[in-house]
Amino acid sequence: MANHVVKFYVEEGLESSIYGLGTELEFYSALCKIDSPLKNHIPEVFASGILYLENGSYKIVPWDGKEVPDAIRRCNLVPAKYIEDGFPFGVWARKLFEYRKSGSSSSVSNRPVEFPKIWPYIITKRCKGKIFAQIRDALSWEQTLNLASFLGEQLRNLHSLPYPRFFPSAFLDTKQKIDMSFTNGMEDVSYEAAIPFEWQIFIRTLRQKKKDAASRLVKWGDPSLKTLIEKVDEYLPDDFVKLLCIFEDENSMKRVGKPCSWLHSDIMDDNIYMEPCGIRSCSNGNLDAALMENVPMDACDDGGEGKSWRPSYLLDFTDLSIGDPINDLIPIHLDVFRGDSRLLKQFFQSYKLPLVRGTAKHKSWGNGDKFGRLSYHAM
Repeated sequence: MANHVVKFYVEEGLESSIYGLGTELEFYSALCKIDSPLKNHIPEVFASGILYLENGSYKIVPWDGKEVPDAIRRCNLVPAKYIEDGFPFGVWARKLFEYRKSGSSSSVSNRPVEFPKIWPYIITKRCKGKIFAQIRDALSWEQTLNLASFLGEQLRNLHSLPYPRFFPSAFLDTKQKIDMSFTNGMEDVSYEAAIPFEWQIFIRTLRQKKKDAASRLVKWGDPSLKTLIEKVDEYLPDDFVKLLCIFEDENSMKRVGKPCSWLHSDIMDDNIYMEPCGIRSCSNGNLDAALMENVPMDACDDGGEGKSWRPSYLLDFTDLSIGDPINDLIPIHLDVFRGDSRLLKQFFQSYKLPLVRGTAKHKSWGNGDKFGRLSYHAM
């Protein structure tokens, strides 16, 4: 197992863990389906499955994210409706689970579980090198610029990856469809036809979370921020639809200006892997295979001083989601780039994707309004 890494999903309980692995497996399937270049920068997956304890013995069931293992069925965790040949715990099922959880924790936490000792797992290739957090201070400016370009390119690959279509009939029963309707509480019901269902889930989840936003911030923030926390309800929009940058096209049809994409959700300095390389190969991005084959495992144990490094892998896709691409840019700019605008500019030169569509040709409903500004969305 020296060249393998075993990751167990345990955070937030069994149900969240199952959705975490199911979504990750669906994502890897999507990468392979179109042969995305991003898959070359994600550790190879060797196996995945369920480890559980039954009658005093540990048992392993391989799982590719599709057919539901009996151990999971017996826990009463299978969504009420799902596509038989799809991913029952894939990203859309996960988004609906998060929506339900944001509105009522009791329906999730009180669910009876017959087999509580169950651990989803995945086995991937072990990377050679160091995480960026360990060597960031040892990198030259050129190597840091190369990292920014790498992240821009890989985020472009990620955000361009087709995400699964959402079929309400495949996931929701009649009552749930009514609950997810946008006709209640809308200032303008004509919005409804313009908003794809994937954005409706996003908006409804935000509405649920807004109800206790202040109390959650109190738990996360420092007591000195009390004055700001008291104003959080004033800062948030009265209708989260305003965040979608809805505009009218040339046919006077309302369209959502915000792109929707796969999200990693946690690209920070501890989820970027760096590998040692020759000086020329680091600068031009070509893999010096001969050099890498002769790099011993302990060659990277001096903290990176005096070596040349290049980014090789993005790690930890546990928090995969679908939503606004700007959510992936925020941790990169603040944590990886530490707010350096030069690195952000270098990133965008490789990223090349719009963060808002339609506003260049059409009048956005957000113009002149803080809710339509990307800076507000980032906050």
